[in-house]
Amino acid sequence: MNDAVRRVLLYGSAAALIWGGVRAQTHLSELAARPDPSLGPSVVDRRLGPHPLHVALRGAGFNGRDAAAAAAVLARRIDARRLSPLDRLHVERDASGRLLHITFTHGLDRVLAVAGEDGELRSVLRKDPLVSTRRRVSGIVKGSLWLSMESAGVPAEVIVRFSETFQWTVDFLTEPRDGDRFAAVWTERGAPGRRILGTTFEAGVYEGRMTGERTALLFDGDYFDAQRESLRRMFLRAPLRFARISSGFSRGRYHPVLRINRPHHGTDYAAARGTPVSTVADGVVVAAHRERGFGNVVKIRHNKTYKSLYGHLSRFGKGVRRGAHVKQGRVIGYVGSTGLATGPHLHFQIEKNGRWADFLKLDLPFASSVPRSRRAAFAAEAKRLLPELRGLAQAEDSRPQS
Repeated sequence: MNDAVRRVLLYGSAAALIWGGVRAQTHLSELAARPDPSLGPSVVDRRLGPHPLHVALRGAGFNGRDAAAAAAVLARRIDARRLSPLDRLHVERDASGRLLHITFTHGLDRVLAVAGEDGELRSVLRKDPLVSTRRRVSGIVKGSLWLSMESAGVPAEVIVRFSETFQWTVDFLTEPRDGDRFAAVWTERGAPGRRILGTTFEAGVYEGRMTGERTALLFDGDYFDAQRESLRRMFLRAPLRFARISSGFSRGRYHPVLRINRPHHGTDYAAARGTPVSTVADGVVVAAHRERGFGNVVKIRHNKTYKSLYGHLSRFGKGVRRGAHVKQGRVIGYVGSTGLATGPHLHFQIEKNGRWADFLKLDLPFASSVPRSRRAAFAAEAKRLLPELRGLAQAEDSRPQS
């Protein structure tokens, strides 16, 4: 076989291989472009999160130009400046990748966007009805109140409201014991099958070995106990979140620095340096300065009867100076060890009618009670709620019920 024949055969084989490869590539491309009925439509359902609407659309499969156009169409129906990270984006496409529709959920509003025959997106706004659902749950404390309520199915918002409501009558840092019981009733508002838009804590009960029975009934915008007294007391149960009480009220205590016995007219709360210290009641600051044994000290006059003192502070709260008006719960300083102190703690004492009193044994006054003109209405509400609460508290652990 001469060279010319070899070249013809070689070039012919190469051409056949190239032609076959092109045919195969064309066939594969056709297969890739052809819809696969087994795949069905594709669905993307996700929360908006921290992203702008057009960025969320990019994450749902739109290119930059189409995402911007779709975002503009949706923004005609909703205020894009007031979106929530909990808003939802739902996108459906058919097996070929053609957009079927976009549904964007914002609160009770749903915006539905569909492509017309001309390919342009058009949107409509639908408003869902607001539905209220009443929930109730009971449980037993095991470990911490928060974990016990959470494991019983109580949402975080209700747990926070429960603890805030009882903060004047139950010290949830020191008083809860395993085996204590709780019950809560609340109402959730939102569209069916959608995220909850609002929650109202209506009633609760806490039964503990240290606390006895404590009840809370929502009435005329405030919480009252079964005896018509407001749960909001004039004083908080403690001026800070503390680890333990290191020293109590005493007429004669051995002073660890002075090494002598002398009266201790207050309560020492052991806490980490820098722990915020709050005023236990509304009042006026009468002193915020350095004072020998107390170190950095704040003194507050609450009314003609009560005054309070906070000693050994590392520093004062912002704006806390003589003459300043402070509201209950405002931070007036931070735990330290200034003055005669062996370690970081808060020395707190309260004066009643000119005499130092034991704060832990003080019968703290209520802020208010149900007005006489509303007592009949309150009695009717209590008659409706109290049996339910007490029945829940005595029942076995239960998940939220409607």
